[in-house]
Amino acid sequence: MEYIQRCFYDATAWGGQNSYASIAETVENLLDFEIPQGVSLNISSQTTPNTCTSYKLANLGLVNGSIAYLYSSTPLLDVQRSSEIRLQDAVAGYRVLGPLRQPDYPEEVYHRGERVGANHNLLYGRLFLPGSSLEAMVIRRLSRLSQLLVTCVSDARLKNNGALTLIHQRDTGKWCQELIYSTHETLLGYRGLYNVGFDRKEKFDPSRLSFGFEMYYGVSNKSPGLSTGLRYTTQSAYTGTPVTMTLMSNPLMGHISATYALRTTTASAFASRFDFNVYSYLSELSIGCEIWRKARQDEQTSDEFTSILKASTTLTNPTVKVLWEGRYRDFLISSGVGLSRFGPDLNATVGIEFQFSS
Repeated sequence: MEYIQRCFYDATAWGGQNSYASIAETVENLLDFEIPQGVSLNISSQTTPNTCTSYKLANLGLVNGSIAYLYSSTPLLDVQRSSEIRLQDAVAGYRVLGPLRQPDYPEEVYHRGERVGANHNLLYGRLFLPGSSLEAMVIRRLSRLSQLLVTCVSDARLKNNGALTLIHQRDTGKWCQELIYSTHETLLGYRGLYNVGFDRKEKFDPSRLSFGFEMYYGVSNKSPGLSTGLRYTTQSAYTGTPVTMTLMSNPLMGHISATYALRTTTASAFASRFDFNVYSYLSELSIGCEIWRKARQDEQTSDEFTSILKASTTLTNPTVKVLWEGRYRDFLISSGVGLSRFGPDLNATVGIEFQFSS
């Protein structure tokens, strides 16, 4: 369903990458990827250009599953089946930031023959069985520069049996601002991302400097929070390969995180992250990589890949994760293993997931 959400953003000309929440997305894709647990099967179908359904069945020692439904007020014509989709579009890997877009005519802006900002909606709901937990999401496009994102979860195991979160987003290209309210602990928040030197009249420059911050306050527990971030993306002057660097900090907790990611070739990327706490002097070093496999070894210029291998590890608290994702016939397959706490208390996670969409 995340892929369908991206298709909705493309259909309504909304840039989902220009947000403080995704400032470290590239490194997180290479280091913090999830390992499937147990065996699961996910079957999805686009029944009409405006509706999609999804069914998931999993065995984690106990058979469970979910049923999901999605509706879009604008036709999603670019949704591809699992047998046709490019693996780069289905797998979260190294992300090269595209040019920031801002329409020249604020009154009437057209995208693919349809006026942008025509109050399009995306409705999504998922029911988990057998526990009867429910999650839902509503995206309401308010104008060409703003939208409202509403998410909620209903579960008897949560405080107050669930939570509701509202996020108002306004993206002008140079500034992306978000106002946040959540019923969980009565949370109020604000986050913003500013792109230095942004000018819509200039040609696309691969170098971009962005900085932002996030602050929130929990009214119920009287707990504040603050984080800041700096991101610089560019291309190597010698090889032209993309490079992404970020510096994150949480002043209240004394946490500092520096990351570096490099796509060495079209088929490989490497990332590293160093975390340090100025109060406890504890540190952590994480490294990871992704390697893509082409359909044919003799097609050096082809951008079609059949599989990807990811690996990451942390050194201070040793953990190892390996994930393989690829296509077999009409199925997308994800399989991996994760190891932590080496020794007598070894903790291992092994799983495989099959995905099919039509």
